[in-house]
Amino acid sequence: MPDHPPYRVLCLEEERAGSGAHAHASFVETRDPDGGQTRWSTVQVIAAIRDGARFVVADDGQGGQTQLEPAVCTRCPTVTLAVDPDAPAPAPCG
Repeated sequence: MPDHPPYRVLCLEEERAGSGAHAHASFVETRDPDGGQTRWSTVQVIAAIRDGARFVVADDGQGGQTQLEPAVCTRCPTVTLAVDPDAPAPAPCG
């Protein structure tokens, strides 16, 4: 699979799940490799990742990147998006 330029995550919006006790990603806005900007649903991001796309949240300045990844919520069986808990979180949209 060829290495494609990444999408840069500008922000990630969350919505409260179920009783409101926790949140899941609802959409992501990116700066695209072609310079455009796109708003993606969580399902669209997961499908794009499965097709080889990368969604970068942060660069460490030394070649390392923090990326969005599909994950199962730790509090319920919902598939959502996650970032390494030790890495910077994406900015909220708004």
